[in-house]
Amino acid sequence: MPQDRTQEQEPRNMKVVDSIQVEKARRENQARKQKHAEDVEKEVGLFSSKANDLHQQKREQKERANRAIKRMRDEWLDKVRRTDIKAEHLRALMQEHLAAEDKLMRSFLRMWTTADFSPIAVLGQGSFGVVHLVRCISNERVYALKCVSKSYYKRKNSLAINERDALLGDGLLDRTDRWCARLLCSFQDASNVFLVMEFLQGGSLGTHIERRGRLSLEETAFYMAELIEAVDAIHVAMGAIHRDLKPDNMMLTSKGHLKLLDFGLSAPPSRKGECAPEICGTPAYMAPESFEGISQTKTDIWAIGIITYECLTGSLPFDQDEFYEDFAHRIGHIEEQYTRIEDILPSKLDIAYDLQSVLGATAVKFNKARHFIEGVLCSNSDERLSLRRCRKEAFFEHLDFGYLHRMKPPIKIQVTGSNEHRT
Repeated sequence: MPQDRTQEQEPRNMKVVDSIQVEKARRENQARKQKHAEDVEKEVGLFSSKANDLHQQKREQKERANRAIKRMRDEWLDKVRRTDIKAEHLRALMQEHLAAEDKLMRSFLRMWTTADFSPIAVLGQGSFGVVHLVRCISNERVYALKCVSKSYYKRKNSLAINERDALLGDGLLDRTDRWCARLLCSFQDASNVFLVMEFLQGGSLGTHIERRGRLSLEETAFYMAELIEAVDAIHVAMGAIHRDLKPDNMMLTSKGHLKLLDFGLSAPPSRKGECAPEICGTPAYMAPESFEGISQTKTDIWAIGIITYECLTGSLPFDQDEFYEDFAHRIGHIEEQYTRIEDILPSKLDIAYDLQSVLGATAVKFNKARHFIEGVLCSNSDERLSLRRCRKEAFFEHLDFGYLHRMKPPIKIQVTGSNEHRT
């Protein structure tokens, strides 16, 4: 009898086991379906987000294009009305202008990608990202492609003017194209923002200073005059301050003229009594007030004075104490000297005269440079020369600021072609 009961219980136990397995399988199936539904919903959400971002980009591009076209047309019409143009020539000029408008609109609305460019070399690398020398596949021209990580781009431009908009956007391209690098296009992927800019074959002014040791009085006067024009264009067209003027951001074209780069720190002037939340710039070129977070138009003028001294001597007008290994202490050391620049500058300018006399500079000629540098390197910004006063300095008396772009620059650039590598 016990044997019979065992035989009767086995099928019953098997049924219990089977029901547990069925329930487990059912739950696993439901979990898979739920996960699949969640994965699908996630992908749909990502797709919708990318589609919305693309739509927003196209809308913003079209708006910028319309603003640029309107400015271009208004300026052309104003020029035509103010200029004595014969009626028979007007139609041809109109066709040329319409073709220029069409070209500009196409450059705005085209959706560029990295596939449109083939790499040639790396021009530079820093904390922001990498600058590549690239060739545009469609027109075979060479450009500089700046790749900036989005995290750095957002952090760097949190309070500053967007560099892309500064170069391409509302006003700078058509008004300061003569003095600032031209932007062909900008685009982005999931991780980076790409800026495709005109490749300036002449290299940076800093490279020329380093290679030659120093520039002559005449060479320095010419490039500081062009820098004054470039800074004035930024102040007027953008209503902003560059805040990072230095020889490394001053490039020379294939003809030897100066153009500015890197507007990532550009920002409107600080309001009266207001300090910027962050101190930015390159310490060696920062005005005394910049160390307190204050940005003014005369902050850029201070940098012009530092760069002028560097052109004449190949060095900076402060002592670098090698004992300060800590970065904060080195900055403090520079700031301390700049706040009492009036005490330090005379002996520094004497050194500059000794170096320039080797190049044939007379005391009379050098004193004109001395007077200019003393006028812009004032620790009190109220006493600093304005750009208008700078133009009237005897240091620039042999230059016509209105025709600088037509003059033959003192530094001759050797290039292999109109848009090729610098040699």
